[in-house]
Amino acid sequence: MTARKYDARLVIGLTMFGFMVAVAVFAPLIARNDPLAIDLTNQFVPPSADHWFGTASLGFDVFARVVYAARHDLLIAVSAVALSIAIGHPIGLLVGYVGGWGDSVTMRFLDVIQAFPALVLAIGVLAALGQGVRNLILVIGIVGVPTFVRLVRAEVRSLREHAYVEAGRAVGNSRSKILVRYIAPGTVGTVVTQAAVSCGWAILLAAALGFIGLGVPLPEPEWGAMIAEGIPEMRRGGSWWIPVFPGIAIAITVFSLSLIGESVADLVEPTRRKSR
Repeated sequence: MTARKYDARLVIGLTMFGFMVAVAVFAPLIARNDPLAIDLTNQFVPPSADHWFGTASLGFDVFARVVYAARHDLLIAVSAVALSIAIGHPIGLLVGYVGGWGDSVTMRFLDVIQAFPALVLAIGVLAALGQGVRNLILVIGIVGVPTFVRLVRAEVRSLREHAYVEAGRAVGNSRSKILVRYIAPGTVGTVVTQAAVSCGWAILLAAALGFIGLGVPLPEPEWGAMIAEGIPEMRRGGSWWIPVFPGIAIAITVFSLSLIGESVADLVEPTRRKSR
C-alpha cells in the first residue's frame, strides 16, 4: 500500500468522523426542530422541505432526532472505550510484565467473561442496573475491558524482551519505572488502533441495546431505538425514512472509525503495511 493511499484513507476517516462529531457538538444549531416536540397533525410525513428526513410517530422530526442522537451514541461509545482503556491498560501492563499465577488467574477470569456473548452479557447487567446513559457507559466499558487486557498483555510480553528494556533493568530501574518509562509508551499505538475499532463496536452495541429497548430511555433520541421504531412501519409498506436515516448515521460513523483504525494500525506496524 502506498503512502498516498494510506494518507487518503486516514484523511477520509478523520473527515467523516469529524463531521459526525461536529453534528453532535452543534446539534442545536443544525437541527431545525425540537427532537422531542410532539405534532400530532404531522405524523409519518415523508421527507420534505419542512422535515428533511420526514416525521415519525407523534410527529417527531426524524432529522432533529438523528442529529441529537449523535450526542448520545458518540458520548456512550467514547466514554465506554475510555473506561475500558482506563481499566484494561494497567491490568494488561501488570500481568504481562510480571506473569506467574496472577497472569493465569486474570486470563482465566477474562475467559469466563468472554464466554458470554457481549450483547447477552450487556443485557443481563442492564436488566439488573436499569436503563440510563451512565449505566450504558458502565456496561459497554466493562464488556470491552478483556479486549484491552489481552492486547496490552501480548504487547508487553513482546516488549519486555527488547534490548532497551534489558538495559533499563541492568542499570537498576525498578519494575514500576521500567513499566511506565520503557514499556507503556510502546503499547500506545496498539491501544489507539484498538480504541478506534472499539468505538465502532461500542456504537453498534449501544444501537443493538437501544433496538431491544435497553438503551437510552425514551423519548430521548437514539439511533438504535429509532430503527426499532421504524421497522414495523417499514414492513407495512410505509415510513421507510424512520429506520433508514439513523441506519445511515450508524454506518457512516462505524465506517469512519474502521478507516481510522486500519490506518493507525498501518502506521504503528510498518511490516503490516509493506506486506500489502
